[in-house]
Amino acid sequence: MATDTMFGQVRQFEDFLLTAVADKAEIDVQTSSSTDINTDADGRLRITDGGGNNEDVGAVSFNLNWIAGESDLYMEARCFLSNTTDNKYFVGFTDGIASEDETTFSATSDTVTIDTIADGIGILWEGDATNLSLWAVAGKTDAVTVSTALPTRLNPVATEAFTLGCKISLDRKFAEFYVNGELVHTVNSATTLVAAVPMAPGVWTYAQATAFNLDVDYLYAKKGRSTS
Repeated sequence: MATDTMFGQVRQFEDFLLTAVADKAEIDVQTSSSTDINTDADGRLRITDGGGNNEDVGAVSFNLNWIAGESDLYMEARCFLSNTTDNKYFVGFTDGIASEDETTFSATSDTVTIDTIADGIGILWEGDATNLSLWAVAGKTDAVTVSTALPTRLNPVATEAFTLGCKISLDRKFAEFYVNGELVHTVNSATTLVAAVPMAPGVWTYAQATAFNLDVDYLYAKKGRSTS
């Protein structure tokens, strides 16, 4: 029986050392009347949220090459926030690429809902929540399956780097959520947390009343290779 080498996983890493966002077909982006995306210094991609309080989407993702149920899926992104007033953003997997212009999850008044996507998993920050903290969230076929507020000690700090990540298992019943490399929440469910659908890892922001920038320093994803 063949044994996998160090290349036994599929890995995709983007450090955003670009002259223009359109330089790489592997990266998909979404801008709107209230948001913009530009390359920035030190290999960062800057998502600019100009305010407007209209949930306009600014997002960057890979493509739909990450199929839930074919192997363990893992992703993470390292980010910087210009300020922490009235932000809304999501880092994780969804069933649509960035340019599909979809909304992911909300946690208004601490009630988590899944928005226009049908399936997704990741970490949400919701400025309209009562409990201002990061949220571990997941949804399957338009129904929320994970909705846990994380400890406030994990809250991002303006202008300081933070890393958010998540993992969904092969059977789609076990999930892990990471902040700054620390495993901060696990879910071991009797039922599946997401559907067996193609997903894209990425970062999504939503225009709120206060303008902010979210710089994506890198985007990374990995999964197991096919065994047959």
